[in-house]
Amino acid sequence: MPGTLKTPRTLYDKIWDDHVVDAQADGTTLLYIDRHLVHEVTSPQAFEGLRNAGRSVRRPDCTLATVDHNVPTISRKNFTNVGNFIEEPDSRAQCVALEDNVKEFGLTYFGMTDRRQGIVHIIGPEQGFTLPGTTIVCGDSHTSTHGAFGAIAFGIGTSEVEHVLATQTLLQRKSKNMRISVDGTLPEGVTSKDVILHIIGTIGTAGGTGCVIEYAGSVFRGFSMEARMSVCNMSIEAGARAGMVAPDEITFAYLRNRPLAPPPGEAWDRAEAYWRTLVSDEGAKFDVEVKIRAEDIIPTLTWGTSPQDTVPITGVVPDPQNITDPTKRASVERSLKYMGLTPNTRMEDITVDKVFLGSCTNGRIEDLRSAAKVVLAAGPGASVAPDVHAMIVPGSGLVKQQAEAEGLDVIFKRAGFDWREAGCSMCLGMNPDQLKPGQRCASTSNRNFEGRQGAGGRTHLMSPAMAAAAAMTGKLTDVRKYLGGSQTTGGSAPLKITSPYDYLDPPQVPPAPVALAPSDIPSIADQATSVPSSIPPFRIVKGIAAPLAIENVDTDMIIPKQFLKTLKRTGLANALFYTLRKDPHTGKDTDFVLNRQPYDKAKILVCTGQNFGCGSSREHAPWSLNDFGIRCIIAPSFAEIFKTNTMQNGMLPITLSPEECKELFNDASEGLDLEVDLEKLEIRREKGRPSIPFEAESFRRHCLLNGLDDIGLTLVKGDAIQTFEERRSETWPWLDGFGYVKGGRIQASAVRTKKKIDW
Repeated sequence: MPGTLKTPRTLYDKIWDDHVVDAQADGTTLLYIDRHLVHEVTSPQAFEGLRNAGRSVRRPDCTLATVDHNVPTISRKNFTNVGNFIEEPDSRAQCVALEDNVKEFGLTYFGMTDRRQGIVHIIGPEQGFTLPGTTIVCGDSHTSTHGAFGAIAFGIGTSEVEHVLATQTLLQRKSKNMRISVDGTLPEGVTSKDVILHIIGTIGTAGGTGCVIEYAGSVFRGFSMEARMSVCNMSIEAGARAGMVAPDEITFAYLRNRPLAPPPGEAWDRAEAYWRTLVSDEGAKFDVEVKIRAEDIIPTLTWGTSPQDTVPITGVVPDPQNITDPTKRASVERSLKYMGLTPNTRMEDITVDKVFLGSCTNGRIEDLRSAAKVVLAAGPGASVAPDVHAMIVPGSGLVKQQAEAEGLDVIFKRAGFDWREAGCSMCLGMNPDQLKPGQRCASTSNRNFEGRQGAGGRTHLMSPAMAAAAAMTGKLTDVRKYLGGSQTTGGSAPLKITSPYDYLDPPQVPPAPVALAPSDIPSIADQATSVPSSIPPFRIVKGIAAPLAIENVDTDMIIPKQFLKTLKRTGLANALFYTLRKDPHTGKDTDFVLNRQPYDKAKILVCTGQNFGCGSSREHAPWSLNDFGIRCIIAPSFAEIFKTNTMQNGMLPITLSPEECKELFNDASEGLDLEVDLEKLEIRREKGRPSIPFEAESFRRHCLLNGLDDIGLTLVKGDAIQTFEERRSETWPWLDGFGYVKGGRIQASAVRTKKKIDW
């Protein structure tokens, strides 16, 4: 009706509403996905699923693939092919599989001979593939990086990777709105990495659970796009589904003339006009509000094995005796033991063995410049401290090329840094770049979980500038000691700054649309075949329950990285909690609960700690639990991606109160069976103890009870997807036709043919 007032909406609300294909009464929504990034670790099983079902990739023009996790970062001067260059067999197999899959399914691919190859979350923004107002997914939890452009971007598991490839949609439930505002003036030496570490230390790794965070306030408004990406990148470490910053002039300036951004002229003007509407309305409702003073943040780093274990560089290692909660105290004690630290030790007294500067958090040109300034400030002739190995790993081939044009590589190499090729490198150590047991690393990456950078390795997270300072001194160091009021460069010439556009392929004008006969365009409904579901029904599970009293059980703990190099979904039972089940020195079984009878036959896991399954979006964690025989996990709270991944595999995550979890933990400790009845929504106990009711989302409950496959359910909505795509092409035409084919772009109409794309 004329004059009717519209309900104020948040940035997240607006983009969500624009992508709804279909919504069910219980809130389950079929969401259209604009951009899909693919890498070698979480995709092999997805492509195999398509192959087995006879399905094609729905929108090759909306998919971009690269290799990053497994690739060595040594010189590629002698590179001939992936098969010869990558020595580790399982790493090689995953990279070769991706190359085979992109050829078979006709996808755009940046391989190791392509200067555009790099970390998936760096190449997306770099190429203009990441755009405001879009939905973006990848089989990697740090997909939240792309939210810096005013996009809904989040990590997904392998089953969901397959779902997007087949349907270009995902079944999702809307998250809550959370806003974190940082206003004021940041003190000297404080960067975006310090800001996000301070935020995580304030709200905890579960502080954003169930939410999408919008970062607001003068500090974020003043940040560059690189700085915003670093913040959004680590939103997942705060438990959030995604992080976002509203697009503005800084965003538009970054994107203008990127190869895959709308070309200058009418297309750009139309896109920018839409992007300017992507701000939270005045009076929009946020379910959670957090306000932080910029002046309260000083250079920050981590001391323990969780991103929430933060402390100012001027602080000390915490003392567990000051913590009253027994579970939290036990967690701190465990972290201190693993990190080899003594309570109340000054952070600046801790020495390091290695320094790693890179990752999707801090592998961009701005990060390298920040570190180079510290090296220069150390003075002429200054070098990396003795017995410290410091490595610089650019986030992409283009970042490396730009850094070399600016002379940053010379600054680093002259000081004794190891200058590497692009890749994920030591961020998670799936490649040869790893810590040895007991080695301590000053790292610019995003996670400090046990064994994250190498079995027994100890990680302290910090900013690039702080990492550079640690490299020069050999210990954790307050970077402000290198930053005088004028931020001098030790008598050296100022850094040379070049334009990133000098290293991008020139914008391409799309070719004329390809006219197709209706018979040439396959209907999505044609692919809704009667392929049998591989999901076993979950109705009643009865059996031994294993008790676990650990907080923040992360995916690296559930399954260490060395077991991620698999092309299958099975055979991972022995990998489950491997570092807890095996003595690192002898290789023999420990006294961990799953090694003991009767728990070695457990079907249910009862955890008393919050935030079970935090960390990566990779599906290997539920695969290993399922392979072991555990069909149900009970905990006070779950990381959202892990929770979804379990249900995709016919497993049931149950959220109960801490008190109820403690009751069931005690039952499990007595060796009693539990019986989980999904149909009646209750957990039955032995010895006449009262049953405990639980809740489950109605749609997910229906799918679990009947063993239904999400893809098959979605494909029957082919008409709705087709209708949405037609409206999308009319409203946002710049989202169609992405691709690098014979120097131009693929038209959206062309990619729906069954012909293989010439890539």
